[in-house]
Amino acid sequence: MAEIIYIGMKLIRMSREDASKLEISDNAGISWSVIESSYIGNFTELAKNQHTLFAETSLGRFQSVTFGKTWTEYNWKKYLK
Repeated sequence: MAEIIYIGMKLIRMSREDASKLEISDNAGISWSVIESSYIGNFTELAKNQHTLFAETSLGRFQSVTFGKTWTEYNWKKYLK
């Protein structure tokens, strides 16, 4: 599991205090803001591909192109064909 995900100039990590939240930094990790994401469950893993953030949570697999602010369910099996 990656500790911190870099997407462009932003750093994203899972909250250490609450597994249903992400934290994002716009200033190289000097300060962090919380992103509420409890509606997709507790985060267990984060990954990225270019500017897409992927998350495995207690409720499934999701992807975000908005730095974790909004999520859509990710159906990875459709890409195996």
